[in-house]
Amino acid sequence: MIKYIFFDFDGTISDARHIAVKSLLQTLDELDYKFDKKKATRMLGDKMTIIFEKLGLPTSGLKRARRVFYEHFIDAAVNGGIKLCVSVKPLQELSKNYPLIVVSNSETYFVKKSIKKLGLKKLLKKVYGAEKFGTKDELLQKLFRKYKIKPSEAMYVGDRFSDIEFARKAGCVSVAINNKCSWSSLKELMGENPDYIIRDFRGLKKLVDGLNSKKSD
Repeated sequence: MIKYIFFDFDGTISDARHIAVKSLLQTLDELDYKFDKKKATRMLGDKMTIIFEKLGLPTSGLKRARRVFYEHFIDAAVNGGIKLCVSVKPLQELSKNYPLIVVSNSETYFVKKSIKKLGLKKLLKKVYGAEKFGTKDELLQKLFRKYKIKPSEAMYVGDRFSDIEFARKAGCVSVAINNKCSWSSLKELMGENPDYIIRDFRGLKKLVDGLNSKKSD
């Protein structure tokens, strides 16, 4: 029986990849970092501190680089650069029976600004951004204990291959969403063997209704 549904945000609920790429390139140019831009943009979706570390940025510059990136990212989002990936009407229906919670590699204040811009404030129960955890699976396990549910009573929905990995490590149901917004390809997602693959939130509602109807039989 599914009781809680957890979501990634960028690429899952919001279409943010284009403004993330633009914001990262602006940051590299503004701070005059001579990193491989193609390599940098391929890493998007991970925490920004991890991306800058992998690029070879000294620890002393991490805080400033992260701040500059999010200044650009938030500005782009609130000025209309962020859109919904797909219709959230099925989520409105699901929210009547299930808490919908965001666990994102973007920082909380960016996600909250985006949620406000997209008109989703009443839809999502709670937001946990990148600064709230080490890895998503560690946080998910803590949240299962906080909400007093078994891992099998939760599902995590994400668009990146790493989301499937984190869900599996946390022990919950892994759901990959793949459409025009997704940051990982279908091949990459399939390589992580998710429990289910959907294209939109209509598919999610159908999946949750189906799983819970089987449990109630």
